[in-house]
Order: sequence, then C-alpha cells, then structure tokens
Amino acid sequence: MQDTELTITDLDEPAQQTALTDFAHFYLRHYRTNDLEIIAQYKVDYAMNDINMYLYANQYFQPQQLATDVLTNKRDLFLAILQTINLPYNTNGSLKDNSWNSWYQQQYAAIDEGK
Repeated sequence: MQDTELTITDLDEPAQQTALTDFAHFYLRHYRTNDLEIIAQYKVDYAMNDINMYLYANQYFQPQQLATDVLTNKRDLFLAILQTINLPYNTNGSLKDNSWNSWYQQQYAAIDEGK
C-alpha cells in the first residue's frame, strides 16, 4: 500500500494496538483535565459516554493500570472513535505527520471565538 493513506482499519494488529494505546493515553490525559470537547465535536457521544463511565467507575486504579484496563475492556469504542476522527497513520501505528497533542492544538486553534 504505497502512496496511500492508511486508516486505523488498514493497520496490522501490532500497529493498530500501538495506535489505540497512543490514543488511549491521550484520551486519559484529557479526561483527567475535563477537556474532551474537541473529541466530542465528532459524533462519538455513545463511545465517549461508555468509556467515561468505565473510567469514573475505576478512577482509583493506578494510571498505567487504568490505561491498560480501559483499552482492554473498551477497545472497540476507542476504535470507533479513531474511525470517526479518521486521521492517516504510518505503518507502525503512529499518526502520519502529526501527534495527538499537535492535532488537538490545531483543532483548538480552529475554533472560532464565541461572540
């Protein structure tokens, strides 16, 4: 698949797991600071609600344990979010020409100021 953009579903299992793990850690950071609005602008409410309920119910887990457990138990929901956001990936599972933090900053910067 050269010269094409890979989606999350095009990745092999190890690369997909890398992509999901990176996104889960990004998601958890924003969950903890209560700023998931950028992700919520995509039509993924159902997935976010279920993930957030799981995170709240298990909030006393150690951070690494919580990241591992939420990804194990809510993998399909994270995958649905990534399919909806639909960013391109490298074959190793990293975002192509981007990182989740810079993507978030780009999305945030693009929001019009409220008037």
